[in-house]
Amino acid sequence: MVYIPKGIQTGEKIKIQGRGYKDSKGGRGDLIAEIKIMVPKIINDEEIKLYEKLKAISRFSPRQGKSA
Repeated sequence: MVYIPKGIQTGEKIKIQGRGYKDSKGGRGDLIAEIKIMVPKIINDEEIKLYEKLKAISRFSPRQGKSA
């Protein structure tokens, strides 16, 4: 299982200890994963309503990069 911290953004990296390539002694290094957040291109009417509700109650400001 991999823990993805809340608030992580596309392009950020996380380190997964002991899951990288094996070394010459049989041990494993760390795996570095770059996050890529994908948004669906097509959404249904119920999803649109949920996004609109979230927009109405959310204090997040993407221009400021944080909660207002």
